[in-house]
Formats: sequence, structure tokens, C-alpha cells
Amino acid sequence: MANNVTASFEEVWARQQQDTFLKRSVAMIVADTSFKSSMKSGDVLKRTYRSVSADDAPDVYVSGSDMTVRDITDTAETLTVNKKYGIAIQVDDFDEIQSKYNIAVNYGTDYGVIMQTQIDADVLGEVVNAESTVDGGDVGATAGNGIVLTVNNVLNTVAAVTKKLRLANVYDTNNFGIISPEFEEILTVYYGSKATDLGDKSTLNGFYAKISGFDLHSSNNLTGTASLALATQPTADDTIVIQGVTFTFKAVPSAAGEVDLGSDVDATRANLAALINAPSTTTAGGIALTAADARKFIARVSAVNDDTADTLIVTYKGAGVLAVSETLTDGTDVRTTTQQKQLCVFGVKNKATTLVMQKMPSVERTRIPLQFGDYIKNGMLYGLKTFLDNSKKLVSVHIASSAF
Repeated sequence: MANNVTASFEEVWARQQQDTFLKRSVAMIVADTSFKSSMKSGDVLKRTYRSVSADDAPDVYVSGSDMTVRDITDTAETLTVNKKYGIAIQVDDFDEIQSKYNIAVNYGTDYGVIMQTQIDADVLGEVVNAESTVDGGDVGATAGNGIVLTVNNVLNTVAAVTKKLRLANVYDTNNFGIISPEFEEILTVYYGSKATDLGDKSTLNGFYAKISGFDLHSSNNLTGTASLALATQPTADDTIVIQGVTFTFKAVPSAAGEVDLGSDVDATRANLAALINAPSTTTAGGIALTAADARKFIARVSAVNDDTADTLIVTYKGAGVLAVSETLTDGTDVRTTTQQKQLCVFGVKNKATTLVMQKMPSVERTRIPLQFGDYIKNGMLYGLKTFLDNSKKLVSVHIASSAF
């Protein structure tokens, strides 16, 4: 049979475009935003703390003798409103007329969520400034390593957070936990045989359950860390891959993401750290990443080189689970799996860090001179700081993530 009538087949367009699956924001559960109204102008918020600690004790008073007069000191900490972010797209009038979908509205909505996700990553990234940490040593394993989370230790992990808060003399009861989907899975399995329905209060801000006095919220925007052991000079064309971005070691770098093989391994490791920390900048030590790859790293990733330990520690805000791999010639130079961690965030609601929003994400539409079209721009301005009292109300829970 040789019939061919496909030219007459009708095409049907869906009324709406497909869903986009973006990260959900939980920042406002964590942060104290109460200073926003008092900072409608200015760029610095100053807060002081007193020189009194829980370890202080009264002097023994001797009748008829003078007491020793103590010195007191106030110390200032400052928050600077200096985080500026923006997204711009161009929409042609004729494209907008002929498109079945509203280009400006659909993309504007998606990029608005992306802006919120950046705030979220910054707020959750403040977990590195927590005074207290819960890791393997708090649940019967090795101190300093991430917790290999199981149904047998998941509640012990949450209980350890309470202990750390109490040891810091924090007695608030309005507490939160920002956990990962992997943490959520373990809890769900643990409670699988129980009568409690953990999902009965699920809401848009990710509320999952109330466990041991903590309102738990699920987020895929947590901070991830990884440690790379690099004690031997790499060979040309060896690679390090961080969250899908490849860094290649070269004797003479010439392409995006290539890192100069320095005079020794310490110099090479320093070159890699410098490129990670300034991914849009080409130096003698490396070639800037492509614009798309650099965008993933700017304001999200930091690297710390340690010549003594021969390691490179990478911290990536918003990674969820930080993916790191390598093709290093020396078999002893590998990522340290026990130090590949996901940092879950626990603490006191609205008191675990301080966020000042001077300009919320907002859309502005302007005509393009000499074109039939508009620029669609979205921008925001804010400052973030974990003050001393915030840090005491914040706990970093280190979960081993190499197996995720």
C-alpha cells in the first residue's frame, strides 16, 4: 500500500506549555526579615552584642572589702545590603503576536522563581556560619564525617539538634528543620509502619511533618560540600567535574575551563581554586568558563585550597547534592567520600539568620529603541548576615551524600 495522506493530518496544540520544575523557596522560614521596614534607605545594618557569656560567674563578696570592677565591652557587627541580581530577556512584538503562548508572562514567571531560588540558596547557605554542628560523631559514628542516614539513626539525628541548641542555651520551641528529599525519604520509611500520616499538612512552602518539636520542610536547594584530595601533580588532560562543569588541567591552557599546571601540585591546586572562585575571569592560572557554566558558579560556589592537608574544599549553595568526580591519573587523588556532605539546616524559626530585602524581585518592561519589542527585566537587592545571636540559633546537620 503506497498511500501518503500525512499532509492532511491535523496538528493539535496544547492550550498551555509544559510545566517547569523549579526549586521551591523556604528562606522566609529561616530568616529574620523584621529589619526591612527600618532600612528603606541606607545600605548597612549595625547590631551590637554585650560582653557577657554563660560562663560568667559572680565574685565572692567579702564584707568590708571592695569588689573588683569588671570591664564591659560592646561589639558591633554589620550587615551590608550588597547582593544585586537581575535577569533580562528580549521579546519581539511580532514573535509575541504570532506565538500561541504569552512569552513575557510565561518566561517572566519562571525567572521570578529563579530569582527567589537565589535568595533561598543564599539564606540556606548561611548554614556554614552555624555555631553548632551535628555530624557522625553525634550519632555513634566518626566525628567530622557526614552522617550515613538510616531509619535507625534518623530520629537520633534530630534529637542531637535539640541537644546542641540546649547546650548553646537556646530554649525556643518554635523550631524548624530544612531537610533534603533524601532525608525525607528516610523519615518516610521510618514512619511507614506508623499510623501517622506525614503528608496530611503538606503545603506550598514544603511543610513535611513535625518531628521532635521541629517543623520539617523539604528543600532541594541545600548547600553541598566536597573535599578533593590532591597531593600529586595532575597529568595534562586530567579532569575535575563539579556539578556538571568540567575543569581540565593543561600545560598551556587555551580553552574555557582549562587550568594551568603550575610549578608544583600546590600551585596547581591554587590555580583550580582561583578559577572556581572567579569563573568569569581569565588569568595566567586558567581560562574563564563559558558564560553558561560561569553563571552556575557565580555567587554560588567557593573553593578553599589547603596546602597543608593537600585538599581542595568546594562549597556549593543550592546544589542539593553536590556532584563531584575526577579522572586523575594518580589513584590516590580522589574525592573523599566521607567529606562529601549535604548541609541540612535546623534552628529557630525566623531567627537563624538576618535578611534585609530592599527590593523584592519585580518585573520591569521597557521598549527597545529602534526595534518593535521590549526588554523584560527582573531585579532584586538585599543583604544577608548571620549575626552572633543568629548563629547560636542555627544548627548545621552534615549528612553523607556520596551515595545519593
